[in-house]
Amino acid sequence: MRDLDDTDLEILELLLENARRPYNEIAERVDLTPPAVSDRIARLEEQGLIRGFTIDVDREKLRGDVPVLIELEARPDAVDEVYAGATELPGVDTVAEGMDGRVIVRATLPDATARSWLESEIDLESLSGYNVTLLARSDRVAGLSAGGFSLECVVCGKEITGDGVTATVGGEVKTFCCPSCEDRYVSEYEDRRDALE
Repeated sequence: MRDLDDTDLEILELLLENARRPYNEIAERVDLTPPAVSDRIARLEEQGLIRGFTIDVDREKLRGDVPVLIELEARPDAVDEVYAGATELPGVDTVAEGMDGRVIVRATLPDATARSWLESEIDLESLSGYNVTLLARSDRVAGLSAGGFSLECVVCGKEITGDGVTATVGGEVKTFCCPSCEDRYVSEYEDRRDALE
């Protein structure tokens, strides 16, 4: 695995601006050939830095829905259940869990009350409360800065410089600084998996 360089960061920036940007256009901007750009993007996918290409649909314009930010105060024993239910709500853009167990949802609310909308996927008894904020505006800001951007080993936390190792463990791409960290991680993963079986 090579270190990320300024060209990698520039390619990521260009894809963040427009994920449908043709490789020949990217190549022209970063002074590479289209096959070289394709190789770099494939490597960034293998490393788990690019997890997929998607579209950003403005649901407000599509159906006239109302944009909202909802804070769900889940009971301590129901955080996972509330989080899972929130991901299934129609119109959800983003779901996040705070360190305090609150589940925060950014969505466009269809023609329904917030309560009935929540009840479609979440047992309200699992909540100690919730707050709904109607949004006047919101923007997604996508961008990268070269400062402070580097891969870290998932075992020791060391910045990966020079040769590193990328492996898929349990369906997730992980990066390691060396083969011994990879072996340690895989061994611990397999031990835990075996203990659960």
